[in-house]
Amino acid sequence: MTVLHWIIFVLLYLGTVISSLRWARIAQREHYIPKSISRFYWRWIRLKSPNLILLFTIIILTIGSLWYERIAFLLIPVLLIFPFGVGYKSRTEEVVYTPRLRRLIIVYIVLVTLISFLFLVNGLGYFGILLCFIFSPYIFDQSLKLMFNYEKRISNFYIESAVSGLQKVKGPIIAITGSYSKTTTKEVLKQLFELDANVFATPDSFNNRLGIAKSINESEMRGIEVAIIEMGTYGQGEIKEICSWVRPHISVITGIGAVHLERMKTLENILDAKSEIIDLAGSVVINGDDQLLIDAARKWVGYKQVVDCSISSEDAAIYVNYTTGIHTIYLLGEEIGKVNAPEVQQLSIALSVGVMYALDQNISSILERLQKLKPVGHRQSLIKGSKGQLIIDNTYNSNPYSVESSLKLLSENTKKGSKAWLITPGMVELGKDQFPLNVSFAESASKYIDGAFIVGLTNRQALKRGFSNRNVDLYFVNTREEAVGMLNSLISSNDVVLFENDLPDHYP
Repeated sequence: MTVLHWIIFVLLYLGTVISSLRWARIAQREHYIPKSISRFYWRWIRLKSPNLILLFTIIILTIGSLWYERIAFLLIPVLLIFPFGVGYKSRTEEVVYTPRLRRLIIVYIVLVTLISFLFLVNGLGYFGILLCFIFSPYIFDQSLKLMFNYEKRISNFYIESAVSGLQKVKGPIIAITGSYSKTTTKEVLKQLFELDANVFATPDSFNNRLGIAKSINESEMRGIEVAIIEMGTYGQGEIKEICSWVRPHISVITGIGAVHLERMKTLENILDAKSEIIDLAGSVVINGDDQLLIDAARKWVGYKQVVDCSISSEDAAIYVNYTTGIHTIYLLGEEIGKVNAPEVQQLSIALSVGVMYALDQNISSILERLQKLKPVGHRQSLIKGSKGQLIIDNTYNSNPYSVESSLKLLSENTKKGSKAWLITPGMVELGKDQFPLNVSFAESASKYIDGAFIVGLTNRQALKRGFSNRNVDLYFVNTREEAVGMLNSLISSNDVVLFENDLPDHYP
């Protein structure tokens, strides 16, 4: 190769390495799942209109560089910003360059180096590194795939340490999964148990294999009398593997819904993945209002204790009725107590009481002493804004099942003469149902709100369609911060604002 060719090669190589910083950020946010980079890469191209122009430009410049090498100097900066919108610096949450992420980047660089070297030795010059730059998201996905099993093997040390920690627990281990209300149920159950016991519960949304192990390893487990473990899944086999070492005594399934349809395709697949949680448990507590779970439970009752919990049927083993801030709890048709809590906790209260029943606890005594439950953060939390407005923060709990209760809460708190506002990017990970469910969400919201800020591009068209021909003022913004800034000039002290969902910045 000539000196010019070597300069182009070095610049392309450096650009390809630099581009890994963007893909590494997405990989960490998406829990290192193979193919996640490509999925978001094409999402940005499809939704951000300048990217279609940039893609066409890349194709033209790539073809042109085969005839006239200096065109490659124009191609490099275009590839560095493509797809437009996927920045190198995080806006919502800093990237943590853990040993795992550093190993992943090294594997990516090794793959890029090998491919470019093969092209070099075969006399094809810098064309190999050019292809690596263009297809860097796919190469990063291959790095994720290559490292997946290796990372799982080397993490066994942390799992073994977590097993030792769980062996110190003196009482029951309770596992919770479901498509929604996992964290709320965990927090409600924790408050109930803490009246009489020393309780460990996995923090925040640490609900995957390593997150659970990390939270156990970083806690003092000696003296713990009850352990509550939240479990999430992106596919079949994950919960089964977690349960193989957590070994829960009681399992809770909060419900089966459209959340994660993007990855698991059908509700039946989601049910199968979530149902892995019951294999080792002696008792199963389920949402008795979920027909899929009721049908599945008919197979489980022969060899498990199944406790059905409902917020709509008085025939369920546990029934919770909600009226103006008070939840009245019934066990086998008999009232056993009341508790003051937000309506969003209704199902979680029913499931938590179901766990207490399975453990033969004195539920009436517990409810009498508890009286009031604390709200769970970012799940329909009520906050006073800087201008006196009421803020409903539902940024962590947005799904087809929570949006209706969020809108109901908004309606209940909107006074005569005040305005109701919505700030939302819509709901995600709903697969083929994402568009119609977001349309439906906007249609429902239009009954209660005066103005809506649609954040980002991910669900803009669906929400826009749902709000079309309705008396709602629409504002389109790129970030939640931009929406807040605009709203501050429009809002008055007696207005109500609903924040429904928040997305990290790797979403368009």
